[in-house]
Amino acid sequence: MSTACMPTPDDRQFALFQTSPASPPPSSRVTAGSSGRRFLRGDATAIFLGMTPLEDHLRQSGIRAPFVVAELLDAQDWTPFEDRYATTGRAPYAPRAMMGLILYGIMQGVSSLRALERLARVDLGAMWVTGGIAPDHANIGRFICLHEQALSQTFFEALTRTVLARTGTSTACLAGDGTVIEAACSHYRLLKEEAVRARVSQARIGHQQALPEQQDETQQQLDRAHACEQVLDARIAARRRHGKRTDTVRVSLTEPEAAMQRQKRGRGFAPAYTPSVLANEARIIVAHAVDPTSETRVVGELIDQSERVEPKIPRELLLDAGYFDDGVINATLARDVSLLCPPRPSTTDKTKGLYHKNLFTYDAEQDVYYCPVGQRLQRISHINASVRSREQTVYACNACEDCPQRIACTRSVRGRRIKHYPEDEARLALQQIMTHPGAQAVFRQRKAMVEPVFSALRQQQGLSRFRRRGLAGVKREFSLHTLAYNLARAVALSLCHHL
Repeated sequence: MSTACMPTPDDRQFALFQTSPASPPPSSRVTAGSSGRRFLRGDATAIFLGMTPLEDHLRQSGIRAPFVVAELLDAQDWTPFEDRYATTGRAPYAPRAMMGLILYGIMQGVSSLRALERLARVDLGAMWVTGGIAPDHANIGRFICLHEQALSQTFFEALTRTVLARTGTSTACLAGDGTVIEAACSHYRLLKEEAVRARVSQARIGHQQALPEQQDETQQQLDRAHACEQVLDARIAARRRHGKRTDTVRVSLTEPEAAMQRQKRGRGFAPAYTPSVLANEARIIVAHAVDPTSETRVVGELIDQSERVEPKIPRELLLDAGYFDDGVINATLARDVSLLCPPRPSTTDKTKGLYHKNLFTYDAEQDVYYCPVGQRLQRISHINASVRSREQTVYACNACEDCPQRIACTRSVRGRRIKHYPEDEARLALQQIMTHPGAQAVFRQRKAMVEPVFSALRQQQGLSRFRRRGLAGVKREFSLHTLAYNLARAVALSLCHHL
């Protein structure tokens, strides 16, 4: 036999890049996981470029990120993932390799399932992280759906602990922020109240007249229409409570949880969600959450997650003026967290065009308020809580008649009055803390700690718009982005230390 017909070592090694997508690469092997289930695992050390091992090629090229990512993923416990698979049937891809592909791809700004499928076949860094497996987009999508709860909770917390240990940082001082990111649904197909009511009526009639084999489909359509109507009614009721117009309320039939919100950088209004994060001094995300509209509503949830990541650490939380809210203050007090948050910079009461209550200084020792020009407001009455009113103390000024600022302060013939509520005690205490130079110096770190996080998510990872629909899908997608972001931060900090 001629030696020219015999495959050389080079041929066998280069053949790893010529395998059919339908079959696993030759470098993959089927081994049992810790749960006893057999998984298809890659073997990055068996991949060669010509005569050069992939590992040597990456190191010679100065590409270090895949090694850091692989080390961090290897340090995780994959048993909870492996336990979710059936014990029989064809061996699935190992969760460690699948997660490596997804997170490494998002780090590169690749988040669509088909783009991840292609990345596994052409990117050398991805091959090292995954061991050379090549799943199709359907396998990737099923993997994400199967493990969605672990992605946002247990796995995120475990990986974040590893990243904190690797970078030598903690959760003692955290900064929080939120942003608005556009939803997947089109803002050209939003429905107003009349259209929503008509959809419900049509869906109900269609379900009543449907054939037996169509009942399931028409019932789903009716359920979607009812869900859309419920969201519409809740938003209309909320607007009426605040004295706002209700004729402009619009809802997406396919994604009713997304709310119309003002977009960043003057891009107008669109259906969107509000993701929030807490980050430490190294800009590592230690907690994340998504709400349809509110940044303040999830503060307690964020603090609780940071506690699970690194328990029993006294925490200091830095939040901007948008979080100066009774709910936020109560959430931090209940969890024994030191809060630094300035009051909203309101110069006037937006509802009346007058000086806002925040501009009046309260003196607890004398139990009086001082107005912006220094006049005293004395206590004149106290009202106990009842069915019709909240508990409150009223303060009034008797020097408003000749005050040059009267027109900007009050329109009442009795002069300006201030209502002091029980929750104002915590607000005033926080305002007093924020006047201290030391507190102001610590608070100035907030911007550098958390604001670059969303810049990186948008610019480097391409999170300018969600791809998944519905609040559950959005939470799953944002969890993946925060995981990938933390890996990217670990890579960046490791390379800085290496240099």
